[in-house]
Amino acid sequence: MKHRQNLHTHTTFDDGRASPMDMARAAVDVGLESLGFSAHSPMPYENDWAITEDRLPAYRQEIARVREEFQGRLTVYEGLEWDACSSIEPTGFDYVIGSLHLIAPGQEESSIDYTPNITRHLLYSRFGGDERAMIQAYFGQYAALAANHHVDVVGHFDLLTKFSEHHNLFPAHDPYLLQYASEAMEPLIRAEKIFEVNTGAMSRGLRSEPYPSVPLLHRLYELRGRVTLSSDAHGPELITHSFDAMEELLRTIGFRETWVFDGSAFVPSPL
Repeated sequence: MKHRQNLHTHTTFDDGRASPMDMARAAVDVGLESLGFSAHSPMPYENDWAITEDRLPAYRQEIARVREEFQGRLTVYEGLEWDACSSIEPTGFDYVIGSLHLIAPGQEESSIDYTPNITRHLLYSRFGGDERAMIQAYFGQYAALAANHHVDVVGHFDLLTKFSEHHNLFPAHDPYLLQYASEAMEPLIRAEKIFEVNTGAMSRGLRSEPYPSVPLLHRLYELRGRVTLSSDAHGPELITHSFDAMEELLRTIGFRETWVFDGSAFVPSPL
């Protein structure tokens, strides 16, 4: 039986615009059967987008309150979007999305998706303008995610291409990037990680296709990778952004199922 779910959402505990309670209400309104909260994990430097370690107990307490409030109407999970440069280990959560927002070491100037100017500065200050070297450095970090047994889902796999369409930074269909990204997929698939089909940049008008890009989704299908739908929602109106279109895209590529979390494991849900 088909099950509609979104495991990648943000709230006012990190850089989201709404409370967990409001996000859960929106999920019920659009017909989701389950919802996961995935605060950005604490980082080793001051920033304005990740939850701080001292707020984690309150986050957990609030998710538990939402779960109880919506019992029988919406299944609620307590997750984490864990960055490889995070200051904590991703233990004790229902599920974990493993993401890469930085090229180590962990500091804002190493961000590949915060602003176009920071991405461009990183390209020239650390890599001398060599796009291929930066592509290698970014995708090379995925080996660590593959080896981390706490990570269940690969978050926005080709996030490096976030500013490709409007700022000409790391074009999503560049042959070299696609080749290197494809190679990085393989250890993640062997480690049984699930790839999210993330519509977050689409909802913000930054991209016309999801993460991973359409060519990478074709490659993921060839490699028999597993996918789950997410919107990386930072507001209630984005809970299921472009889900219908993504389901059609996946069917066109050849996928016949997405994978959803049932509280203990990921199980297939027919498209």
